[in-house]
Amino acid sequence: MARQDLLLLLMLSICVPVVPQTPESDTALMVKARSLYDAPFTRNLAAFDCEAQFDWKSHFAAMLGTLPPAAVATAEHLQTIHHRINLDGHKATVSSKPEKPDFSGVPQEATLEQVLIAMVSSGLNAWLPSSTNVVLPVGTTKYQFEKLPSGFKLSMKGDDVQGTLFLDADFRVSSGAMDLPQPMSFTTEFKSGPQGYLLNSIRTGPPPNDAEFAYTYQSVDGFQLPAEITVTPATTGKWQYQLNDCKVVKLVKLQVGLPKQ
Repeated sequence: MARQDLLLLLMLSICVPVVPQTPESDTALMVKARSLYDAPFTRNLAAFDCEAQFDWKSHFAAMLGTLPPAAVATAEHLQTIHHRINLDGHKATVSSKPEKPDFSGVPQEATLEQVLIAMVSSGLNAWLPSSTNVVLPVGTTKYQFEKLPSGFKLSMKGDDVQGTLFLDADFRVSSGAMDLPQPMSFTTEFKSGPQGYLLNSIRTGPPPNDAEFAYTYQSVDGFQLPAEITVTPATTGKWQYQLNDCKVVKLVKLQVGLPKQ
């Protein structure tokens, strides 16, 4: 190449402006992050209703190491009570059949029944934020992403909510610390599902309110719903139950057009 051509090429390279590589905006990052999660209540799921099955004999055996003869009658009586749970995107409601079981003379059974209802409802209430996609900021909540070597730090502040989330590079929430609505820390694991990230487990704290929730899934009418939930409070052993005979209620969108002339 001639000397004149080299000088011309050098001058052109100096004169051409360099376009900086700007990072994605917070809004773009949030849109990308939210799109990766499977949140059935943000689509057309209105509610679902399932039978909650819990094995009292297995629970006693796991808690005590064996099934004492004295616990057999209690387990068999409690096993005659059936439960259904309804989740409508706001809270879990547990109903019993018979509605008012007969615990006359056995107050311990009444206490165990109430504990089971609390465990069943808490397992689905802990799953609710991920199923409605409110783990990430929503509405008028202000937020800011900060790039980290491991992923992102997401700070957020709004009406009655303030805290920090940590996300992996693929936008899976791995942990968080909230100041509002109440002080709480948590760690989470999300796994890939057919329609996006599914909550695999969450551990909440601090003590003495720490607990762990774990989930497996089943496909029900196009939705990934919990199939088995394991609740492990800090003060007792594991409470594991299955959701069967699930029925879903879908939202129906009506399109109303102008009448034809």
